[in-house]
Amino acid sequence: MLYALSKSEMERLRQVDIPVSKYLGAEMLSALFRTDPDVVQTILPKPLVPADEPLGWVFVAHYPETNFGLSYSEGALFVRAVYKGEPGWYCLALPVDNDMAMVAGRETVGFPKKMAEKITLERTDNHVMGSVIRRGVELVRIEAELTGPVSASSLDAIGPEVDDLEGHPCRKFVAFSFKSSFSPSGGFEYLPKLVRNVLLMRPRDETRSGTGKLEMVSSPADPLGDIPVWDLLDVSYGTFDNDQLPGRVVARVKNPLGFARYAMFKMDFAAWLLTQDDMPKRPGPSERRRRQKAIKQY
Repeated sequence: MLYALSKSEMERLRQVDIPVSKYLGAEMLSALFRTDPDVVQTILPKPLVPADEPLGWVFVAHYPETNFGLSYSEGALFVRAVYKGEPGWYCLALPVDNDMAMVAGRETVGFPKKMAEKITLERTDNHVMGSVIRRGVELVRIEAELTGPVSASSLDAIGPEVDDLEGHPCRKFVAFSFKSSFSPSGGFEYLPKLVRNVLLMRPRDETRSGTGKLEMVSSPADPLGDIPVWDLLDVSYGTFDNDQLPGRVVARVKNPLGFARYAMFKMDFAAWLLTQDDMPKRPGPSERRRRQKAIKQY
Protein backbone atom coordinates (compact mmCIF):
# COMPACT_ATOMS: atom_id res chain seq x y z
CA MET A 1 0.00 0.00 0.00
CA LEU A 2 1.65 3.22 -1.19
CA TYR A 3 -0.05 5.33 1.49
CA ALA A 4 1.65 3.30 4.22
CA LEU A 5 4.63 1.27 3.00
CA SER A 6 5.47 -1.94 4.77
CA LYS A 7 8.78 -2.50 6.55
CA SER A 8 9.96 -4.75 3.73
CA GLU A 9 9.07 -2.14 1.11
CA MET A 10 10.92 0.54 3.06
CA GLU A 11 13.91 -1.75 3.34
CA ARG A 12 13.91 -2.30 -0.43
CA LEU A 13 13.85 1.45 -1.01
CA ARG A 14 16.74 1.92 1.41
CA GLN A 15 18.82 -0.45 -0.71
CA VAL A 16 18.34 1.66 -3.84
CA ASP A 17 21.37 3.71 -4.81
CA ILE A 18 20.78 6.40 -7.44
CA PRO A 19 23.27 9.11 -6.45
CA VAL A 20 23.39 10.51 -9.99
CA SER A 21 20.40 11.21 -12.24
CA LYS A 22 21.20 10.08 -15.78
CA TYR A 23 19.67 11.43 -18.98
CA LEU A 24 20.62 9.08 -21.78
CA GLY A 25 20.47 10.22 -25.39
CA ALA A 26 19.30 13.69 -24.40
CA GLU A 27 18.48 15.71 -27.52
CA MET A 28 19.18 19.42 -26.97
CA LEU A 29 18.76 22.56 -29.08
CA SER A 30 20.23 25.63 -27.42
CA ALA A 31 20.87 29.31 -28.02
CA LEU A 32 23.58 31.43 -26.41
CA PHE A 33 23.07 35.19 -26.43
CA ARG A 34 24.30 38.46 -25.00
CA THR A 35 21.76 40.43 -22.96
CA ASP A 36 21.31 43.69 -21.07
CA PRO A 37 23.67 43.93 -18.05
CA ASP A 38 21.25 46.22 -16.22
CA VAL A 39 18.51 43.59 -16.47
CA VAL A 40 20.85 40.90 -15.14
CA GLN A 41 21.84 43.18 -12.25
CA THR A 42 18.17 43.72 -11.38
CA ILE A 43 17.04 40.10 -11.41
CA LEU A 44 19.95 38.41 -9.60
CA PRO A 45 19.25 37.83 -5.89
CA LYS A 46 22.12 38.10 -3.44
CA PRO A 47 24.56 36.46 -2.91
CA LEU A 48 24.73 35.95 -6.71
CA VAL A 49 26.48 38.69 -8.67
CA PRO A 50 26.63 39.36 -12.43
CA ALA A 51 29.40 37.87 -14.54
CA ASP A 52 31.79 40.05 -16.52
CA GLU A 53 29.84 39.32 -19.70
CA PRO A 54 26.01 39.40 -19.55
CA LEU A 55 25.02 36.12 -21.17
CA GLY A 56 21.80 34.16 -21.44
CA TRP A 57 21.32 30.53 -22.42
CA VAL A 58 18.08 28.93 -23.59
CA PHE A 59 17.45 25.34 -24.54
CA VAL A 60 14.68 22.97 -25.56
CA ALA A 61 15.43 19.33 -24.75
CA HIS A 62 13.90 15.88 -25.03
CA TYR A 63 14.97 13.12 -22.65
CA PRO A 64 13.96 9.75 -24.13
CA GLU A 65 15.52 7.68 -21.32
CA THR A 66 16.45 8.29 -17.70
CA ASN A 67 17.50 6.11 -14.77
CA PHE A 68 14.55 7.31 -12.69
CA GLY A 69 11.74 5.99 -14.89
CA LEU A 70 10.72 9.10 -16.81
CA SER A 71 10.79 10.25 -20.43
CA TYR A 72 9.93 13.91 -20.88
CA SER A 73 10.78 17.24 -22.49
CA GLU A 74 11.61 20.63 -21.05
CA GLY A 75 12.73 24.14 -21.91
CA ALA A 76 14.96 26.42 -19.87
CA LEU A 77 16.19 29.98 -19.52
CA PHE A 78 19.37 30.85 -17.60
CA VAL A 79 21.47 33.98 -17.13
CA ARG A 80 25.16 34.02 -16.29
CA ALA A 81 25.93 34.57 -12.61
CA VAL A 82 28.84 34.22 -10.17
CA TYR A 83 28.95 32.94 -6.60
CA LYS A 84 32.15 33.36 -4.59
CA GLY A 85 34.20 33.63 -7.76
CA GLU A 86 32.68 30.58 -9.47
CA PRO A 87 30.78 31.31 -12.70
CA GLY A 88 27.55 29.47 -13.31
CA TRP A 89 24.00 29.95 -14.53
CA TYR A 90 20.98 31.23 -12.59
CA CYS A 91 17.77 29.48 -13.60
CA LEU A 92 14.81 31.74 -14.44
CA ALA A 93 12.42 29.30 -16.11
CA LEU A 94 12.11 25.53 -16.58
CA PRO A 95 8.80 24.52 -18.16
CA VAL A 96 8.31 20.74 -18.40
CA ASP A 97 5.66 18.39 -19.77
CA ASN A 98 5.76 15.79 -16.99
CA ASP A 99 4.36 16.38 -13.50
CA MET A 100 6.82 14.08 -11.72
CA ALA A 101 9.78 15.81 -13.38
CA MET A 102 8.31 19.13 -12.24
CA VAL A 103 7.85 18.01 -8.64
CA ALA A 104 11.31 16.44 -8.38
CA GLY A 105 13.11 19.51 -9.70
CA ARG A 106 11.19 21.99 -7.55
CA GLU A 107 11.18 20.07 -4.27
CA THR A 108 14.78 18.86 -4.30
CA VAL A 109 16.88 21.69 -5.74
CA GLY A 110 14.39 24.55 -6.14
CA PHE A 111 14.30 24.80 -9.92
CA PRO A 112 11.40 27.04 -11.02
CA LYS A 113 9.63 24.26 -12.93
CA LYS A 114 6.08 24.72 -14.23
CA MET A 115 3.88 22.51 -16.37
CA ALA A 116 3.79 23.38 -20.07
CA GLU A 117 1.08 22.16 -22.39
CA LYS A 118 3.33 21.52 -25.39
CA ILE A 119 7.09 21.21 -25.85
CA THR A 120 8.31 20.39 -29.35
CA LEU A 121 11.76 19.46 -30.64
CA GLU A 122 11.92 18.45 -34.30
CA ARG A 123 14.78 17.86 -36.72
CA THR A 124 14.57 17.51 -40.50
CA ASP A 125 18.01 17.00 -42.05
CA ASN A 126 19.96 20.10 -41.00
CA HIS A 127 16.98 22.10 -39.80
CA VAL A 128 16.04 21.94 -36.11
CA MET A 129 13.15 23.67 -34.34
CA GLY A 130 12.33 23.82 -30.63
CA SER A 131 9.23 25.37 -29.10
CA VAL A 132 7.67 25.76 -25.65
CA ILE A 133 3.98 26.62 -25.27
CA ARG A 134 2.46 27.34 -21.88
CA ARG A 135 -1.03 28.64 -21.16
CA GLY A 136 -1.59 29.21 -24.84
CA VAL A 137 1.55 31.33 -25.36
CA GLU A 138 4.62 30.23 -27.30
CA LEU A 139 7.23 31.43 -24.80
CA VAL A 140 10.30 30.10 -26.62
CA ARG A 141 11.05 29.30 -30.23
CA ILE A 142 14.52 28.34 -31.43
CA GLU A 143 15.33 27.54 -35.05
CA ALA A 144 18.67 26.47 -36.45
CA GLU A 145 20.13 25.58 -39.82
CA LEU A 146 23.11 23.42 -38.94
CA THR A 147 26.25 24.11 -40.96
CA GLY A 148 29.23 22.83 -38.96
CA PRO A 149 30.75 22.08 -35.56
CA VAL A 150 30.07 24.38 -32.64
CA SER A 151 32.91 26.74 -31.76
CA ALA A 152 35.12 26.07 -28.76
CA SER A 153 34.37 29.53 -27.38
CA SER A 154 30.64 28.79 -27.29
CA LEU A 155 31.24 25.50 -25.50
CA ASP A 156 33.55 27.23 -23.03
CA ALA A 157 30.81 29.75 -22.26
CA ILE A 158 28.47 26.93 -21.24
CA GLY A 159 31.06 25.35 -18.96
CA PRO A 160 34.65 24.12 -18.74
CA GLU A 161 35.76 20.79 -20.16
CA VAL A 162 36.32 18.16 -17.47
CA ASP A 163 36.22 14.37 -17.15
CA ASP A 164 32.98 12.77 -15.99
CA LEU A 165 32.69 10.07 -13.31
CA GLU A 166 33.88 7.41 -15.78
CA GLY A 167 36.75 9.52 -17.09
CA HIS A 168 35.09 10.63 -20.35
CA PRO A 169 35.46 14.23 -21.58
CA CYS A 170 32.37 16.33 -20.90
CA ARG A 171 31.20 19.86 -20.17
CA LYS A 172 30.56 20.95 -16.57
CA PHE A 173 27.42 23.09 -16.35
CA VAL A 174 26.93 24.78 -12.96
CA ALA A 175 23.35 25.85 -12.18
CA PHE A 176 22.23 28.06 -9.31
CA SER A 177 18.70 28.03 -7.96
CA PHE A 178 16.94 29.20 -4.81
CA LYS A 179 14.95 26.69 -2.81
CA SER A 180 12.19 28.24 -0.72
CA SER A 181 8.82 27.33 0.71
CA PHE A 182 6.00 29.60 1.79
CA SER A 183 4.53 29.00 5.22
CA PRO A 184 0.87 27.93 5.49
CA SER A 185 0.24 31.03 7.59
CA GLY A 186 2.23 33.46 5.40
CA GLY A 187 5.86 34.37 4.83
CA PHE A 188 8.70 31.91 4.26
CA GLU A 189 8.73 28.61 6.12
CA TYR A 190 12.54 28.72 6.34
CA LEU A 191 15.35 30.94 5.12
CA PRO A 192 15.56 30.51 1.32
CA LYS A 193 18.57 28.43 0.29
CA LEU A 194 20.96 28.94 -2.60
CA VAL A 195 21.53 25.55 -4.24
CA ARG A 196 24.48 24.72 -6.48
CA ASN A 197 23.73 21.95 -8.96
CA VAL A 198 26.19 20.42 -11.47
CA LEU A 199 25.26 18.82 -14.79
CA LEU A 200 27.94 16.88 -16.66
CA MET A 201 27.14 16.95 -20.39
CA ARG A 202 28.88 14.33 -22.53
CA PRO A 203 28.15 14.59 -26.28
CA ARG A 204 27.47 11.32 -28.08
CA ASP A 205 28.63 12.79 -31.36
CA GLU A 206 29.78 16.11 -32.73
CA THR A 207 27.74 19.05 -31.46
CA ARG A 208 26.71 21.09 -34.47
CA SER A 209 26.12 24.80 -34.86
CA GLY A 210 24.79 27.11 -37.53
CA THR A 211 22.62 30.07 -38.31
CA GLY A 212 19.32 30.53 -36.58
CA LYS A 213 17.00 32.65 -34.53
CA LEU A 214 15.70 32.85 -31.00
CA GLU A 215 12.34 34.30 -30.01
CA MET A 216 11.24 34.73 -26.39
CA VAL A 217 8.01 36.39 -25.35
CA SER A 218 6.31 37.14 -22.05
CA SER A 219 2.96 36.16 -20.66
CA PRO A 220 1.61 37.52 -17.35
CA ALA A 221 2.91 34.42 -15.53
CA ASP A 222 6.08 33.76 -17.56
CA PRO A 223 8.15 36.90 -18.23
CA LEU A 224 10.79 35.31 -20.47
CA GLY A 225 10.60 38.25 -22.85
CA ASP A 226 11.91 40.51 -20.10
CA ILE A 227 15.38 39.13 -20.87
CA PRO A 228 16.36 40.94 -24.08
CA VAL A 229 18.34 39.16 -26.79
CA TRP A 230 20.95 41.69 -27.86
CA ASP A 231 23.30 39.44 -29.83
CA LEU A 232 22.67 35.83 -30.76
CA LEU A 233 26.12 34.30 -30.32
CA ASP A 234 25.43 30.66 -31.16
CA VAL A 235 22.65 28.21 -31.94
CA SER A 236 23.67 24.58 -31.53
CA TYR A 237 22.26 21.06 -31.45
CA GLY A 238 23.51 17.76 -30.14
CA THR A 239 22.74 14.47 -28.42
CA PHE A 240 24.18 14.00 -24.95
CA ASP A 241 24.45 11.60 -22.07
CA ASN A 242 24.00 13.88 -19.06
CA ASP A 243 24.74 13.21 -15.40
CA GLN A 244 23.02 15.43 -12.86
CA LEU A 245 25.00 15.28 -9.63
CA PRO A 246 23.36 15.76 -6.21
CA GLY A 247 22.70 19.41 -5.44
CA ARG A 248 24.30 21.20 -2.51
CA VAL A 249 23.13 24.13 -0.38
CA VAL A 250 25.93 26.71 -0.46
CA ALA A 251 24.28 29.71 1.21
CA ARG A 252 21.14 30.92 2.96
CA VAL A 253 19.34 34.19 2.32
CA LYS A 254 19.66 36.39 5.41
CA ASN A 255 16.89 38.81 4.48
CA PRO A 256 13.79 36.83 3.43
CA LEU A 257 11.62 39.95 3.10
CA GLY A 258 14.12 41.43 0.66
CA PHE A 259 14.29 38.13 -1.22
CA ALA A 260 10.49 37.80 -1.59
CA ARG A 261 10.36 39.83 -4.81
CA TYR A 262 12.67 37.29 -6.47
CA ALA A 263 10.44 34.35 -5.50
CA MET A 264 7.13 35.43 -7.04
CA PHE A 265 7.89 34.42 -10.64
CA LYS A 266 7.63 30.78 -9.60
CA MET A 267 3.88 31.14 -8.98
CA ASP A 268 1.16 31.97 -11.47
CA PHE A 269 -1.03 33.25 -8.63
CA ALA A 270 1.11 36.33 -7.94
CA ALA A 271 1.09 37.34 -11.60
CA TRP A 272 -2.71 37.00 -11.78
CA LEU A 273 -3.24 38.92 -8.55
CA LEU A 274 -1.18 41.89 -9.75
CA THR A 275 -3.47 42.27 -12.78
CA GLN A 276 -6.58 42.71 -10.62
CA ASP A 277 -7.91 46.25 -10.21
CA ASP A 278 -9.83 45.23 -7.08
CA MET A 279 -6.93 43.42 -5.41
CA PRO A 280 -7.81 42.95 -1.72
CA LYS A 281 -5.95 45.44 0.47
CA ARG A 282 -4.02 44.46 3.56
CA PRO A 283 -5.90 45.65 6.67
CA GLY A 284 -4.35 47.66 9.48
CA PRO A 285 -2.72 46.10 12.56
CA SER A 286 -5.86 46.17 14.73
CA GLU A 287 -7.98 44.50 12.06
CA ARG A 288 -5.29 41.86 11.47
CA ARG A 289 -5.20 41.06 15.19
CA ARG A 290 -9.01 40.85 15.32
CA ARG A 291 -9.07 38.52 12.31
CA GLN A 292 -6.29 36.29 13.68
CA LYS A 293 -8.15 36.00 16.97
CA ALA A 294 -11.34 35.08 15.14
CA ILE A 295 -9.57 32.45 13.04
CA LYS A 296 -8.05 30.76 16.10
CA GLN A 297 -11.48 29.76 17.41
CA TYR A 298 -11.72 27.26 14.56
